[in-house]
Amino acid sequence: MKKSNDNNALARSQRELFVGIRDFIVFKFKRMVVFNGVRDFTKMRFLSIELEKCENIKDLEKLCHTIYNQGTKHILMMRVLFLFFDYFCKHLKIKRLRLLNEEMLVNFLFELAKQRKINSMAKYVMYIRQFFDYLDRTKHYEFYFSLKNIAFAKHRDNLPKHLNSKDLKSFIYALISYKTRSSYEKRNKCILLLIILGGLRKSEAFNLELRNIVLEKEHYILLIKGKNNKERKSVH
Repeated sequence: MKKSNDNNALARSQRELFVGIRDFIVFKFKRMVVFNGVRDFTKMRFLSIELEKCENIKDLEKLCHTIYNQGTKHILMMRVLFLFFDYFCKHLKIKRLRLLNEEMLVNFLFELAKQRKINSMAKYVMYIRQFFDYLDRTKHYEFYFSLKNIAFAKHRDNLPKHLNSKDLKSFIYALISYKTRSSYEKRNKCILLLIILGGLRKSEAFNLELRNIVLEKEHYILLIKGKNNKERKSVH
């Protein structure tokens, strides 16, 4: 998800959300300073004042980065609020913030989960829940979002780039022995064998035509057009 522009000409609901995010960050920041045992209270007091009078989403995010660099690492989790603000501005056309419902919020979280690890998502959900609890308590909204029973699917691990010699031989044997039941299976089996035994690239196998297969001296020759239309031969 890309971040949106700045706060210029925000709609009413967007402005309400920005103010809520800013005030929540101020609230959390003050608690973080106390619990983290920060030594330079003068610097932190200055940053707190800057947060309170901030009127721009980009400036607010920059201040959070400054706070992070000062040693208050937990502020990093506020990133989810900036991502939500961007999503809200781009995709949610509601006139008032209080018209936001839990389904809209869950849709945002599932979109975000496509790009984030499960551990990060668990923390993001926690901070989003805290944020809306804060709005209910301090600004008299009535969201009461539970955000419970949300399960995010694990990203599939990438397959190994190469099979070892033993596994490759086993795969070829299983492929040759497999009895196809349809023309589609025959086609797919042939494509796999061409790629494995012929050294063809996937695109080369897909583009192969009967006229590209010729018999020369008891061997079949594959006339292949590779990258940049360069022709090469594969002997079988």
